[in-house]
Amino acid sequence: MDVHDKSLITILGVSLLLVALAVPLALRLVPRNCVYGFRTRATMANDELWLSANAYFGQRLIVATVFGCALAVITYLLFPLPKDLIVPITVLCLALPSLIVTLATVRFVRRERGAR
Repeated sequence: MDVHDKSLITILGVSLLLVALAVPLALRLVPRNCVYGFRTRATMANDELWLSANAYFGQRLIVATVFGCALAVITYLLFPLPKDLIVPITVLCLALPSLIVTLATVRFVRRERGAR
């Protein structure tokens, strides 16, 4: 097993974990708490905002994670990368979609809080 294979296994494993964590959020199954969910001052102060923000985050995290994972698999299969680029590309495929979803959710919370 070379570094390319290990990279793909890592991406698939982390992607599976992220989706497993996002599904209960997307389905509004996680009550307000101090450990798990999209926690901000605004979401921690309002149950309705907590549920809608976490559903928004969870749904988009699932899509973004699947997209990042698919991109990584396509790259693995079609464009074998040099060994010095594998880790940065792997991290980028995992982190960038999650970062974009996080920023979008912050914007959503601000917009929702202003509408209430």
